[in-house]
Amino acid sequence: MIPLDAASAVVVLELERAYGLGFVAPNGRIVTNFHVVANEKEITAHLADGRTLPVQAVCAVDLKRDLAVLDVGLLDASPVRPGGVKLSTEGQTIFVFGLVASEDRLRWVEATLGPAQVVGPGLTVYTLEGPIPPDASGSPLVGADGAVLGVVTMAESDDGVVALGVPWKHVEPLMPLNQQLPLTSLSRPRRGPSRQVPQHPLTLLDGSNLAGLEATTRAIASAIEQGAPAYNDGDIEKCFRLYQHAARQLIDTRSDCPGVQTALRDGLKRAGGLMDVDHQAWAMRDTFDGLLTVIEKFMRARLGLGVANPTGKPTLLN
Repeated sequence: MIPLDAASAVVVLELERAYGLGFVAPNGRIVTNFHVVANEKEITAHLADGRTLPVQAVCAVDLKRDLAVLDVGLLDASPVRPGGVKLSTEGQTIFVFGLVASEDRLRWVEATLGPAQVVGPGLTVYTLEGPIPPDASGSPLVGADGAVLGVVTMAESDDGVVALGVPWKHVEPLMPLNQQLPLTSLSRPRRGPSRQVPQHPLTLLDGSNLAGLEATTRAIASAIEQGAPAYNDGDIEKCFRLYQHAARQLIDTRSDCPGVQTALRDGLKRAGGLMDVDHQAWAMRDTFDGLLTVIEKFMRARLGLGVANPTGKPTLLN
């Protein structure tokens, strides 16, 4: 049976075009995923006790772990009970909240805590097993005893959407912070992470079909031509989806270029291991740029040809 004290701490966040989830922390502030509230200029918090409060400020942001702490001037709501900073045991029953489609009402599901995984320096996440709602990002990850083990985060991988949990040990350091930043601090960073463009050997393309390589170049250029403007307009999610779709299509259709398929699979795998969509978009862009470079070198070295830029001008993420 779901612990009622945890349910009473869940907060529905009314955003400009949708709803999101968060929960009341012991200090009276609201914890959620950064990506849930990214770029929002006005946020209204709907509490379980019926109160509706505007978000006044941002107390803390942790982009690496996809966390944000919001201030609604509240200190007397029913908070969650943290389960501590020690990682919890795999296999235990957990509860996760989601939103009723198109409404600001809650639903909950019972699931299982999967193994913890280290996905990068200073970042460990739980895997969650079961029918996790796709709109559960920002929900408290609740144990069977009602203690909150962390924050639910729905993330993209090369296999689709996966359910993860950011452990409470990553949330705890944010609790004392009270930076009182404006909501504009929720804007996504305009520049991505350091570039990691793969440097492929020419042998990657041995056995590739010339027409297939030319078609690959055109497809990648088309994806960049659409994705870069979306990124620069702040729609990073759209940019990543365009890149991801283009990569999957090439994997499915370019059996005549096995090296291209391998490089794209590697790029999707790398992007899938990243929690922030900004980093995912850049991972795919790096993958594309690495392939374009090696295709041009391959044609020059083996065939004495160059590949013309199909767009006629560079289209870079800014």
